[in-house]
Amino acid sequence: MSAVKRAGIAVGALGGLAGIAYGAPRLLARRMRRAPDGDARRVLEAPVYVDHRLDTHDRGTIYVVENGNELDPPIVLSHGVTLSVRTWFHQLETLPKEGFRAIAFDHRGHGQSVLGEEGHSLDNLGRDLKTVLERLDLRDAVLVGHSMGGVAVQSFVTQFPEVAAERVAGIVLLSTLAHTPFGSQSTRTKARLEKLMKHAPDSQWLWDSPNLGFLAARLGFGKNPRPSHVELVRKMMKECPPETRLEAPRVLVGMDLTHALPNVRIPTIVIGGTNDVLTPPAEARRMAKLIPGARLELMSGGGHMLMLEQTDELDRLIVDFARKVQGARIDPSG
Repeated sequence: MSAVKRAGIAVGALGGLAGIAYGAPRLLARRMRRAPDGDARRVLEAPVYVDHRLDTHDRGTIYVVENGNELDPPIVLSHGVTLSVRTWFHQLETLPKEGFRAIAFDHRGHGQSVLGEEGHSLDNLGRDLKTVLERLDLRDAVLVGHSMGGVAVQSFVTQFPEVAAERVAGIVLLSTLAHTPFGSQSTRTKARLEKLMKHAPDSQWLWDSPNLGFLAARLGFGKNPRPSHVELVRKMMKECPPETRLEAPRVLVGMDLTHALPNVRIPTIVIGGTNDVLTPPAEARRMAKLIPGARLELMSGGGHMLMLEQTDELDRLIVDFARKVQGARIDPSG
């Protein structure tokens, strides 16, 4: 059976499952959503931070929020596909308390950012991150990229190694990957897969459903997530423009950055969850093996949304790594 036929069957199966998942699973979702959750009010509000709108190279805009002292060392947070800066709710609060300037941005077409004339592409993921670093004149930054945001970090450091060497102290690749299925297939196969995805039905109805959307968002988590965290993901998916939900994931079809990773010369930590079904631990191991000197951390029981589900442990990894690499840049003898 061809790869395209298998992909078509998978799309059809998802539609069938959606029709089935309306009885007992809906009751389960209701029960899960009502579980005690002390984070609920804070997580589901939209905090107000200092914000910026930066022009892209192709007449779009990148929406940026930040919290902390602008003289403190910067940590730049890059979210996943169809999400937004709200992914980093906890980190925007906690990192400044540790002495960092926390900066998060919406990728083009996501959240409050505006899609440029060139649309979504692997190259533009890297270019937009370059725009954030240069327009804010960030130095000794630590880049934290989650899922597609991690692909953006890889795209940036491999496209613009000189800029990265000048402005970046370290990178954190979080719940992400450098290679997707069909990455080694022919151009014709990838084109057929993209065409198949382009004609997939819009999932707005799913994210509009409080119960079924909650269950779908729950797939991105590991063990025992807080209901408010799952609901936050559902809301971000619901708020994502339909065009972005359709076009942004296509950038990842047939992606293969593995050939460029051995050239990365920036301190790197690769972090994944052992229960992540979207970017499995094998992908974290692959990246850590390819990037010279990269450190690998697998968080037991963690799913895809580690910044929400294992906040304290993840923040400690990021803070310790940032202090080490940023300190080394300031003091060459350190």
